[in-house]
Amino acid sequence: MEAQTEPQFQPGERILHHEYGQGVVLDSVRDGYLRAFFSAGERRVPVGSVCRQLTRTERILRAVASGADRAQKAWLTYEAHALPVMESAAALTSARIDLLPHQVVLTHRIATASPRRYLIADEVGLGKTIETALILRELASRGELVRALMVVPAGLVNNWHRELNDVFNLDFEVFGSEGDITDRKTNAFAKHDRLIASIDTLKRPARIKRLLDAPRWDLVVFDEAHHLAAYRMGGKVRKTENYKLAEALKDHSRDLMLLSATPHQGNHFQFWMLVQLLNPTLFGSPEEMLENRHRLNTVMFRRTKADACQPDGSPLFARRWVHTESFLMGAEERLFYERLREYLQDGFDLARRQGNKGRALGFLMAIFQKIAASSFAAVRRTLKRRLLMLTLHEAFLRDKDLDIEGRERLLNEARELIHEEFEIARDAIGRSEVELVLADLKYRLIKKLDEEALEMAADPYGSEYSSTHAEEAASAVVDLHLPEERMRIGDLLRIFPQQRETKAQKLLDGLGTLWRQNPDERIVVFATYLGTVDLIAREIDLTFPGQGVAVLRGGDHGAKVAAERRFRQKDGPRVLVCTAAGREGINLQFARILFNFDLPWNPMDMEQRIGRIHRYGQNSTAQVYNLVLSDTIEGRIFLLLDEKLTEIARTVGKVDDQGNIAEDLRAQILGQLSERLNYDRLYQEALSDPELRRTQVELEAALSNSREARAVVFDLFQDLEGFSLDDYQPFSDVSSSLQRLVRFLSAAVVDRGHRLVKIDDETYDLVKTGGAHRVRFTLNRDLATDRDDLELMGLDHPLVQEELGRWRSRPPEEIGIAVAGDLDSTVLLSLWMVEASVGKGERRVVIQPIAVKPDGTRVPAVERQCDAWLHATATSAALQPDERIDLFRHTVEPTLQRELRHKGAANGDGSYSAELIGYVEIGGQPREPEH
Repeated sequence: MEAQTEPQFQPGERILHHEYGQGVVLDSVRDGYLRAFFSAGERRVPVGSVCRQLTRTERILRAVASGADRAQKAWLTYEAHALPVMESAAALTSARIDLLPHQVVLTHRIATASPRRYLIADEVGLGKTIETALILRELASRGELVRALMVVPAGLVNNWHRELNDVFNLDFEVFGSEGDITDRKTNAFAKHDRLIASIDTLKRPARIKRLLDAPRWDLVVFDEAHHLAAYRMGGKVRKTENYKLAEALKDHSRDLMLLSATPHQGNHFQFWMLVQLLNPTLFGSPEEMLENRHRLNTVMFRRTKADACQPDGSPLFARRWVHTESFLMGAEERLFYERLREYLQDGFDLARRQGNKGRALGFLMAIFQKIAASSFAAVRRTLKRRLLMLTLHEAFLRDKDLDIEGRERLLNEARELIHEEFEIARDAIGRSEVELVLADLKYRLIKKLDEEALEMAADPYGSEYSSTHAEEAASAVVDLHLPEERMRIGDLLRIFPQQRETKAQKLLDGLGTLWRQNPDERIVVFATYLGTVDLIAREIDLTFPGQGVAVLRGGDHGAKVAAERRFRQKDGPRVLVCTAAGREGINLQFARILFNFDLPWNPMDMEQRIGRIHRYGQNSTAQVYNLVLSDTIEGRIFLLLDEKLTEIARTVGKVDDQGNIAEDLRAQILGQLSERLNYDRLYQEALSDPELRRTQVELEAALSNSREARAVVFDLFQDLEGFSLDDYQPFSDVSSSLQRLVRFLSAAVVDRGHRLVKIDDETYDLVKTGGAHRVRFTLNRDLATDRDDLELMGLDHPLVQEELGRWRSRPPEEIGIAVAGDLDSTVLLSLWMVEASVGKGERRVVIQPIAVKPDGTRVPAVERQCDAWLHATATSAALQPDERIDLFRHTVEPTLQRELRHKGAANGDGSYSAELIGYVEIGGQPREPEH
């Protein structure tokens, strides 16, 4: 009897062992044993205990079978791979937003690039946040995004968190002491995959070390990337902490994106250092960058408002008309204003004298100054509440000195102030209510709760966002105060003007004029502080009963959307009064008139306000009215800035027919100016310079620098490729892609007992097992935006993502099928997912069908009909597994390689990878020979 020969294994072959799992052969078989490397380490195992590990392709080809159920599974697996890489995938998001052509094209370009290292420098208002979220979504749906880190300015953390999670369902967590997670106990960067963190939180050396100890990120994004600055000083380069953080992370991430509307601050060296983060080999020096500026196209996208357009090619933005209405204070107002200015000036002087200790008092006075510039009503409310807290504070001090009589007198004064300020009745119920308010205020005073609010209000990035904390902080932080401050506030309140505020009267006059022209006109009014918002709402209700006023005070994204919806309804309120919370995250393009009741100190904040009505979808000219008291410091600085901007616009020929500054010039210069001016300091110093001599000099110097920086930027960026609507054509019609997605989802859920039920052409119900739970989908983006009860169908919807993931991970043994075909010979149809490099750093993922006969003849007609063959009638397989594997090795794979080479994808250096995602063996019909 012959001895059985041992199976032979070659070094490098993959094997499976019943106990150690997958391994790699190290040596050929000796004495019935072989040496192999497993996850448990190197082992010597009997040759009979292992078997050869088949490749994915071999597993598919060895298990070809037939049957209708099996064919459906094979088709679903194929579609789960193919749908996320369709040309139109970038436009198939389920987020309830208006998708603009330039955003869709940018998403596709970046998602299909390699390496993905870009500066996105689109102008303000073109949606960098949305573009970033779309890219995150696209990479996630392609299975290419697990770990992502967003590094943003502190004041924008919550905005990013809301946008990425509420609008795009991306499940990001906030890192930091105020956030969802910290690194006090463990390395949060290793444990959490999707994080948003402020740049200030991350740039400490200890944090950078922890970041680098954690696994690499798939994508790191820096918002406001111009803050990643490095300077040349003499022969040395000085890198800021922000820059060092970016430098550390750029090598610890596969992809890197920098976002900034003003990436170039007029200094070529600084901008070159920013480009170095993306590609250090692109330019050897700033000079080389200037000579070869066209190369910036490989790392930078910059779309202007002039470039961007609607899907039909019409302009994206309607015109806008901004009018400043300036007027003077009344005599009583002027007296109050001057006394208030002296009070603030004394506060700033005391803060300066106290050095570091006085910083908080300086913040406090700055807040008061801003509230006073908003409305006299708001500053009066804050002064009254501050007087109440100062009175309580003094009562505490008397208590410590055991002056019981003095303490009781002060507490009674505090009770009286609460009755007045909160309009509480003087009966028994009212008195117990007052005691509750008093207890709460005492608690806040002892715990110093409002000192945190002061920190938030002083946040330089927070600007208007911190206004809600600011009013509380200004009234409640009383450890720091002026000598005799209670008496001074009492004097100020006694001379408070009794008549209606001039600015309020001007607003009411304007509303009256507009409503006489069109009684249905919807009007948006912006004011920063709640005291001002209450004044406006009260005055409009008194003067125009029945017109209705909705107020957007803040709160979460849902509260904003609810206020916006009320205002949008046909019979809804005619006026929407917004605090700073309305500056982002709401779309009011159905209204065309906006009043700025007060003016934010940073003019870029005003641009954002205007952007609520002057945006995509606005069909009329957006009309903006700025109400300015020209004899206040704030009013004079605003008018001075406006005058200087107009001068610049005239000089460079950027004024329209109405004498308005061209919007792109205003945005570019204000963007540069924000980097050069500390507006808070400018306004504070103006208190002691009522003639504005110093202020004018500083403003002119900063504007001159900004204008030069704009010219430098214009020169450098002029060779950048703009947006063309032709680029959008492949993505413009998503209807057929949506129907394909519906077909997939409908079939994908059947094996779970779920059903997708068509309600009408645009609406479907996903009915879960038992029929009790259902989700209503629509294919119509506008409909989904208007209605809360509809989910928008999209590739990135969690339910769709779940099904795509489930069907992509089917075992290879389930997806090879055999079907009958009226062909003259058997045909092997293989479906490949190919990832290839196609030059210019672009990475393309495509589905490539290859159909061949056993003799090697290619059958293009079969390749064009893949979907039909996946649904053809099942039959028994014509070939044996070994025959198939042999044909693949010698015929199918060489044909695939030739096809990719022909398309320029496989350029000889093996720069592509191919995965078999479907196999259909089409049985041929033997034909009678022709006579």
